[in-house]
Amino acid sequence: MSVHPMAVIAPGAKLHPTVKVGPFTVIGPNVEIGENTVIGPNCTIDGFTTLGKNNVLSPSVNIGQPPQDLKFKGEKSFVKIGDGNHFRECVTVHLAEGEGNSTVIGDNNLFMAYVHIAHNCTVGSNIIMSNCATLAGHVEVGDRAVLGGFTGIHQFCKVGCMVMVGGMSKIVKDVPPFIKIDGNPARVIGLNAVGLKRNDVSKESITRIRQLFKVFFRSDMNVSQILEKWDDLVDSSDPLIQKFRAFVEKSNRGIYKRTRKSSVSSDD
Repeated sequence: MSVHPMAVIAPGAKLHPTVKVGPFTVIGPNVEIGENTVIGPNCTIDGFTTLGKNNVLSPSVNIGQPPQDLKFKGEKSFVKIGDGNHFRECVTVHLAEGEGNSTVIGDNNLFMAYVHIAHNCTVGSNIIMSNCATLAGHVEVGDRAVLGGFTGIHQFCKVGCMVMVGGMSKIVKDVPPFIKIDGNPARVIGLNAVGLKRNDVSKESITRIRQLFKVFFRSDMNVSQILEKWDDLVDSSDPLIQKFRAFVEKSNRGIYKRTRKSSVSSDD
C-alpha cells in the first residue's frame, strides 16, 4: 500500500494493499477501499463508505459526509460505490438519510469537477455527469445516461437509461429512457439516436424505439391512453420497449411528454 506520510488514515479503516493515497487526505475509521483505487491529495472519505476496485479520486473529492437534510440525526447510513469510477476535482457524495439507508453508485462512471450526488441517490453504471451537475436527494439515474454541465435534478426524480440531458437543464419530473431533453423549463427535443448507436443497440431495436417515440411523444393521447392501447401501438416484445413501459408505470412525479405541436429535432 502506498500512503503518503502526510495522509491521515484512521484506525479501523480497511484499505487493500494496492491502494494509493495522496498527501493531506483523510480517511475515516468506517471506510473500506478496494484494490487498485487511487486517491489524490486533499480528499476526505468518511462515514460508513465502501469503494470497490479501480476507482480514481482526483484532488479534493469528498465522500461520506452527512447529508444536507435537516431530518438527519446522526443515524447509521451508508455510501456504496462500485468499481472503475472516476471522481474529478471537488466531487461530493453524501451519506443517506434514514437508519440503514444508502447512497449507491454503480460502475465505470465519470463524475466531472464539482458534481454533487446527494443523500439516498441511486446512480447506475457507465454514466457521465458533466461539470457542476447536481442530484438532489433520492434521485435515480439509469445506466448510460449523460447529464450536461450545471444540470439540476429535483428531489425524487428519475432519469431513464441512455438519456441525454442538455447543459443547464432543470429537471422536475421523470425523464423516460432513450430521449434527449433540454432547457429550463425542460422539454423533450428528440430521440437520443446517437446514444443508442454508441451503446450498441441493434438497428432493429432502434427502429422499434423510433416508433415508440412517435407514439408516446408526438401523439395527442395522454399516458394512460397510450398504456391502454400499448400492444396495438408498439412492439412490446422488445426488451427495451418493455423497459420503457416499466419506467413509465413506476413514475411518481409525472413524465415529460410533448405533443405534435412541439418542435421536432432532425434526428428523431
